[in-house]
Amino acid sequence: MFYGAVGHPIRLAWPYIETSRGNYDFSLYDQYAAIAPKEAAGKVAVMDLTLGITPAWAVANQSTCRGLNGGVTGCQAPPDNPQDWKDFITALMQHYNGTTAPHIKYYEIWNEWDANGAQNGFWSGTASQLVQLQTAACSIIHGADSFSMVLTPSTVGAAATPNDQAPSDLQNYFNAGGTQCPGGPGGLIDGVTFHGNLGVASLTPFPLPGEGCTLSGCNGNIVEITNSYRQVLNLNGLQNTPLFDTEGGFESANITDNDQRAAWLAQFYVLQAGLFNSDQLQSVSWFTWGPPSVAGNIETANRTPNEAGIAYNEVFDWLVNRLPSACTRSGTIWTCPITGSAGYQAEIIWDDAQTCNNGVCSSSSHAAPSGAVRFRDIAGNATQINSGAVPIGLKPIITENQ
Repeated sequence: MFYGAVGHPIRLAWPYIETSRGNYDFSLYDQYAAIAPKEAAGKVAVMDLTLGITPAWAVANQSTCRGLNGGVTGCQAPPDNPQDWKDFITALMQHYNGTTAPHIKYYEIWNEWDANGAQNGFWSGTASQLVQLQTAACSIIHGADSFSMVLTPSTVGAAATPNDQAPSDLQNYFNAGGTQCPGGPGGLIDGVTFHGNLGVASLTPFPLPGEGCTLSGCNGNIVEITNSYRQVLNLNGLQNTPLFDTEGGFESANITDNDQRAAWLAQFYVLQAGLFNSDQLQSVSWFTWGPPSVAGNIETANRTPNEAGIAYNEVFDWLVNRLPSACTRSGTIWTCPITGSAGYQAEIIWDDAQTCNNGVCSSSSHAAPSGAVRFRDIAGNATQINSGAVPIGLKPIITENQ
């Protein structure tokens, strides 16, 4: 499973790379490709490049256009001439070719295509028009690059059940032909993306990742959301196709306490790690790590990890190269088993009933798993287990047998 963090402040590739027709500036994305983890002897940057919103120069009718960061204008309308899109994808393949720049592993066709009713949406065309862009991109990308995978446009919104808005939007996209991808496995799309946003940022209180809420603007808890999309894929012949959560986080609006933010991030990743096998959830990307002015930041103004950033690093250490199983809940207590090599056994545990406020976090005593000898917290502290019990709170801990 790939654990990622995204840093784009709505800098989507097409308008920011192709600044005018035929004129390309790859410099921003080359920086990400340079620091991304590498595969294939350093030739492939393991990163997700999100391609769409339409640049203003590709649309005659500017009624769906708006200013983006950095003086760039983007439009929700499809490009007037589909050849402009094809030329852009071709230019991407010629640049990210493993020689001029690393291959890019994942290309995500569009951003939040189904948020088309929003003032700040990204697509106002039809599902069929977007499928045409995906089909063209698949042919070009797969024809030029055996290292790259093409991912569907991301879907966002209410998804507590498969019949809710966002999974229904995904089904409509599939009905329009969105499962197809020339050059993909069996002619099918390489992966399906969604945004694991639990609801609008103004929710008060903002729900915990595993709890969800019933307020207006709630989308469901992260397990429900992922399961709903998985069911839609399975019903459409995509049982072997992986899911990608390419944007999720607490948006920072109503979680200002540093301990709560760290706890939220850790729960968000651990719960989804447990869905790696059951839901084929391939990756989870945090929105965003920084700078501090951007929603969900997990670093300080000095570019060092803040408390949530430290928790991110610790959870990465808990999970990487190990096999997490699906988390289970008993009341408000979550338990997530993990196995590793050489007999390693662990459990990640937390209690949603506990609280953190102004530097003080409550906890309760919980029986340690059989064989556990120590526990670690999301700040990196390790403690020996001597009494057969461990303190659990809102912040997850991991108990280990070695």
